[in-house]
Amino acid sequence: MSAFVESIDRARQAIAAHRPDVPSGPLATRLEALRADGFAGFEAQGLPTRRDERWKGTNVSKIADLAFERVGVSDDVGNALANDPRVAAFEPDVLFVDGRMVQASAARTDLPEGIRILSLAEAATEIPDVVAAELGGLADAKVDPFVALSDALFEDAAVVVLAAKAHPARPLRLLSVTSASGNASAHFSRLLFVAGESSQGLVAFESMSAGDGPGFTSLVSEFRLATDAKIVSVELQTEAADRVHVSQTFAALERDASFASTVVSLSEGLVRSEISVTMQAEGGSTWLNGFFLGRGDAHHDHFTTVDHAAPHCTSDEEYRGVLTDDAEGVFRGRVIVRPDAQKTDARQSNPNLLLSEGASIDTKPQLEIYADDVKASHGSTIGQLDDDALFFLRARGIDEETARLLLTRAFAQKIVDGLFEPGIRALVSERVDDALARLEERSP
Repeated sequence: MSAFVESIDRARQAIAAHRPDVPSGPLATRLEALRADGFAGFEAQGLPTRRDERWKGTNVSKIADLAFERVGVSDDVGNALANDPRVAAFEPDVLFVDGRMVQASAARTDLPEGIRILSLAEAATEIPDVVAAELGGLADAKVDPFVALSDALFEDAAVVVLAAKAHPARPLRLLSVTSASGNASAHFSRLLFVAGESSQGLVAFESMSAGDGPGFTSLVSEFRLATDAKIVSVELQTEAADRVHVSQTFAALERDASFASTVVSLSEGLVRSEISVTMQAEGGSTWLNGFFLGRGDAHHDHFTTVDHAAPHCTSDEEYRGVLTDDAEGVFRGRVIVRPDAQKTDARQSNPNLLLSEGASIDTKPQLEIYADDVKASHGSTIGQLDDDALFFLRARGIDEETARLLLTRAFAQKIVDGLFEPGIRALVSERVDDALARLEERSP
């Protein structure tokens, strides 16, 4: 038995003491079933291996060898983290500390019209039937061991409900902080986002570390989009190098709905990001964009699935990677066009920059087409900074380090510029600039 699995076994009893009380009713019944099925699902599947096609590019030994002593939040860090200056600067509407929701700011009680944010305990009182029906409905514990772990061990969830025809005037900001320092810990955060008919909204979620201790972070997000709903999701991963971060996003779109996702992963640790979008009815559209920057011995694994399950739907996907030192990158992009999904238009692209001889990328964009009236393309490129462009900048008095930074920044800029909301674009741009500056500091 691996150290990780032994830690899970020890956590089964301890985690129950940390969970907020949920009044009896349909949601409490649903949570009990989720947790029981989660433990059973993980026991049946175990940790994935390279024999699993979905994990073929990633060695999970770093996870298997991880022994953590604590699951969830410790008793003495919640208030301190709530007052962390970086937390205040982020201005979160929702703050997770080691997987538990805590009060973030006055914005929590002053949300834009048409949007509600509830903890599990609040949801059990106000909308128990809705959450009981939707929570865990898209993330299947029977086919994914890390979804199973989340179902078994998560303490709390942010439940976001966007009313029909609501168009909030500002983005919703969620922040997950890992308090770990010293001994290893694990925590599991959940987000359930239910978007009503013809609603529009943007949600930004950042995962950061307040300490440098090792451990395991899980984030499972589920998005339910009603007819003509338009939702934008932005996810930032900036945790410490010794954290293993597994993020899993699931979205289901009804007729004429659209889902746009941007994932930016800048950690020096092991990052696994999965996104699965199903367009269940005609007229759906999906945009998936990502940027990952790996340095040191970081490992970034991005696995996306876009399921065209209905006709007249479109998808556009572009992930860009920059890798240096001995960092490794993996991209698996899967587009499925079902037999009845005629008039599909799908595009997929994965350009990558390798800045050192030790860096590597394993890329495999995939198309599975079972219809005949389809427009689809996919491609991947791997290269280095252009020597002519470097010479052009050097010839104009720019030193080599600055020139390399400018070209690398320009490579990432397309993903950053795709964020239309100024505040979120500025936030992502700042995080990318900071990561690139650290990259240049380490360059020989």
